[in-house]
Amino acid sequence: MDFNTILTRFGFNSSNFVNKPVTAIEFGNGFMYEIEEDYESRICPHCNHNTLHIHSYKWIEVKLSSTLGVKEYLRIKRIRYKCPKCGKTHTFELRGIDRNKSISKFVETAIKQEFYEIQSFSTIAKRYDISLNQVINIFDEYTKVMPRRPLPEYMCIDEKHFEGDTDGNYAVVISDFFSGEVIDVLENRQLDYLNEYFDNIPFKERSNVKVFISDMYDGYSYIKNKYFPKALFVVDLFHVVKLLTTALNKIRIRTYNQIALDDTIERNFMKANWRYFLMDQFKISNKEYHSKKFDTYIRYGDMIVRCIKLNPVFWDGYNILQELLHYDRYDTYSEADRFLDRIINKLYMTCDELLEKVADSYKKWKVGIIHGLARNQTGRRFSNAIAENNNSHIQKVIDVAYGYRNFRRFRARVMLILTYKNQR
Repeated sequence: MDFNTILTRFGFNSSNFVNKPVTAIEFGNGFMYEIEEDYESRICPHCNHNTLHIHSYKWIEVKLSSTLGVKEYLRIKRIRYKCPKCGKTHTFELRGIDRNKSISKFVETAIKQEFYEIQSFSTIAKRYDISLNQVINIFDEYTKVMPRRPLPEYMCIDEKHFEGDTDGNYAVVISDFFSGEVIDVLENRQLDYLNEYFDNIPFKERSNVKVFISDMYDGYSYIKNKYFPKALFVVDLFHVVKLLTTALNKIRIRTYNQIALDDTIERNFMKANWRYFLMDQFKISNKEYHSKKFDTYIRYGDMIVRCIKLNPVFWDGYNILQELLHYDRYDTYSEADRFLDRIINKLYMTCDELLEKVADSYKKWKVGIIHGLARNQTGRRFSNAIAENNNSHIQKVIDVAYGYRNFRRFRARVMLILTYKNQR
């Protein structure tokens, strides 16, 4: 192979080596190329003497590539220089390979591009035939500085379960409502930490935030009022609905445990088909349910009615949920206000402790919920759907790696994949 071709291909400076043909030595499923470092007049880095002599030679091997199952190595005959004045020896760096590394910068650059995809470090290590620790070390060095993005005008804040080397069990994910970009990942949602984090963000940048979207966590409400007082506060509707479905699910369990008779189709259905009680009835009413045990065919809608009739509270709670699930019928602030008042009043009228607690929460977060119900100037509803989508991608990152313990490494990987991948 041509001397300059092989060196230029992998980012080496041909002037550093003896100019002679390079022979590819085949072995296994790869090739080895041998070259020799060329002698140059050097200045001693220790005493600045202007003449160095050759002290010895040493062969080193550098991985060039590992693509399509073909491995390529470069075997270099390195020169170690000695200073006749101070007697110290020294080996100079070569362009294309860092000191004490066994892979070329060409391979290292290729590995760095792999970090932007959802895959494990061990998968990358196997692909390039290097150790897992080598891959991790490259990643840590590459992501030593991983800045957050500027706060967006429309900011979503949500938590993601994370148990690693942090104090809390939840990491906080800040996202841009319109672009979906992850702005930053914070190591926990404890109020002291959130205060310290937002204290370090300039007032001018915080003032640019126009909409603050979160769930019904008191800490987020506090942060919004303290650091974003002029921003519109929006409570994500997913969590509003989830609050009621969680209460209704507990009522379902109470009903089949305390009211439904043993060995009946109602009890059997309630125990095995809990999801259908938390869904929009119009999506399932005409589907047919078959019970092998009772040799019965019946529509899901009719089966649900038979079950909720067993308990008046279950009946009321189910119908309130069905009404809440059709919040999309109300677009303006005044419509949403009246709709939410009606939901709250109906919850209180059930006189059930679980549903009354839901009503208390809706009343406490009423303004934020209404802002989530009403459509904004773009015709859309503000929600944390973007954050939930990012959480789904983050979970894939965690699953592929079989979990993370090091939060700094976890944050850097998330930022590369969900933020900086599209900015390369």
